[in-house]
Amino acid sequence: MKQMLNEHDPSVEDWIVRAAENIRNWEPDIFFEDLRTSRRDAYASIFRSPGSALTVVAEKLRSATVREARPFHIMNIEAPGGCWERGTQINPESIDFTAPSGHVIGTSAYRFVFLVCHAIVADETDIVRHQCNNRACIRPDHMLLGSRAQNVQDEERRKYAGNSPQGRGQAMNAHVPKHLQVRPDPFVDEPLERGDTTDVRKKRPEVQK
Repeated sequence: MKQMLNEHDPSVEDWIVRAAENIRNWEPDIFFEDLRTSRRDAYASIFRSPGSALTVVAEKLRSATVREARPFHIMNIEAPGGCWERGTQINPESIDFTAPSGHVIGTSAYRFVFLVCHAIVADETDIVRHQCNNRACIRPDHMLLGSRAQNVQDEERRKYAGNSPQGRGQAMNAHVPKHLQVRPDPFVDEPLERGDTTDVRKKRPEVQK
């Protein structure tokens, strides 16, 4: 299936190259020794000897199911482009990877792909959040690192938008009606020309005296 969904979308191959570059530039920060755990040591050992981890990440990305980008919606404005899926929303794919340190990392495929692609040393308490609200997605730029509190907020936002636990459907329409818009929808409207206005006051009917 076509990997590049539009001219601005990074491809799978782009991310494989970027992951190798991020790892090449990785080095322990000043807090590394104070925050050491077996899990953090495992990821650090991966970044010192990344060959097998990069092979796994490349295989996961290349074999992912590519979904078409969703219509412009408030729930995916932070994660444009289509998702790259492994597993399902309820049961995202898991992975067991033996790091060069000997520690076995048992985690979700999306978490492993995100941390390796961004060369992030993380502990069990660090949460990988999906900006696309699709837990099956392993696309690195659809995720970011956060806290458990932020992850709970993401879940509440997903429910508020009307997504089912499977991530399907929109019970509520988040598209702003045309007569209430104060700016053009970039996916629907023509771009503004010089002299055009979005001031809604200009659209009020004259009051008859």
